[in-house]
Amino acid sequence: MLTYDAFRENLALLAEKPEERKYLLAVSGGADSCVLAFLFHHFALDFDVAHCNFHLRGEDSDKDMEFVQQIPYLFNKQILIKEFDTLELQKNSGCSIEMVARDLRYGWFRELAANYDYVVTAHNADDNAETVLLNLARGTGLKGLTGIPKSNPPFLRPLLPFTSAEIREFAAENHIAYRTDKSNFSDVYNRNKIRLKVFPELQKINPKIIGTFSRNIELLSRQNSIYELEIEREKSEVLTFFGEKIEISIEKLKKMPDIGLLLYEILSKFDFNKPVLKEIEESLDGNSGKIFYSPTHKLLKDRGKLILVPLGKDYDSDFEIEIKNAAEFEKNGFKITEIDDFDEILKEKMNKNVIFVSKKLFSYPLFLRKWRSGDEFYPFGMKGKKKLSDFFKDLKLNLIEKEEIEILCCNGMIMWVVGVRADDRFKVAPQDRVGFYRLERV
Repeated sequence: MLTYDAFRENLALLAEKPEERKYLLAVSGGADSCVLAFLFHHFALDFDVAHCNFHLRGEDSDKDMEFVQQIPYLFNKQILIKEFDTLELQKNSGCSIEMVARDLRYGWFRELAANYDYVVTAHNADDNAETVLLNLARGTGLKGLTGIPKSNPPFLRPLLPFTSAEIREFAAENHIAYRTDKSNFSDVYNRNKIRLKVFPELQKINPKIIGTFSRNIELLSRQNSIYELEIEREKSEVLTFFGEKIEISIEKLKKMPDIGLLLYEILSKFDFNKPVLKEIEESLDGNSGKIFYSPTHKLLKDRGKLILVPLGKDYDSDFEIEIKNAAEFEKNGFKITEIDDFDEILKEKMNKNVIFVSKKLFSYPLFLRKWRSGDEFYPFGMKGKKKLSDFFKDLKLNLIEKEEIEILCCNGMIMWVVGVRADDRFKVAPQDRVGFYRLERV
């Protein structure tokens, strides 16, 4: 039951020393958010108000906005208002109007959050139960059955344990005015279909269905915490990170109790769908070289590992470097430093990301590009030229590693297969005692 003490106790569970915090309250003008604002005012907490006008209900949307501005207990509060042309923004988005409005609302809240300790929304137990049913209908794992989190910073939801009926009863007892959103009674929106058609039928089976859902959500949340800990442990055993590239050990993956489930937990967040995930699992004992795609990433099966990288990783190309009047220069991820004495080169440890070039072999501009079929160069330490494709084959580079290779060119010739091998034509000769450049990929 919602009471002053129950609300205060719940808020104290979510926010440490709540009386010392600065809050931003999302107030729509409905019963839940008006009760929320009233309670924060009652306990003299420090808060401002945020109101979104999505212009989806004509005059009613504007009247909601005017109502929030005129709430007596908000007169001394800063009321921040954001208006959206939601229907226009939804066009060609491929998303429902509900999802577009949600993304707009939370995007704005996150922008404002930097000025507050918490952003507080008025979600209640009914909202939570509806969310679980929606997630089930759309398809979800265990995480989707845990509902709306009570707290996921910067967001707090202190009304989440209380039902919509309890909140309206509190509003009536305390003479709290609010506006009723007529669209809540339309079954155009999926959430309303759950609220207006599904739950009344469930209540015939169990009149206290919302309470039952709340208890189940709490239990599932605790169970999910244990599940996530185990998944993270298994991930730590099979994954190796190299910047944006991730490698999955197939040998270690096969030792896990449920290979398909672990692959799902690793790859679903990179937009790999279930049919592709099944293909990946079936490929583990197959030949190397097969590539799988998601809208954002690609995954290569390469001998004993799966290699995951983002799609469309662009590299700058054809850029000019001018350092004639500078002792040191940095551009496009390259650092170039003048060195006067050959002995400084001898002191430097071997580093695949560094080469040295004599000034007399150096000319401007330099060009960075991706390697192309037919490229040839003279590998440092070898006699004669070699096709890059053959050179990469000798190094046993996989497809993704080859795609990432950059070529630094000088005077129309390959000077450096960056991070792999310098060209022998640009090597520093023993007789070149002064005047060098140190090139480093940083």
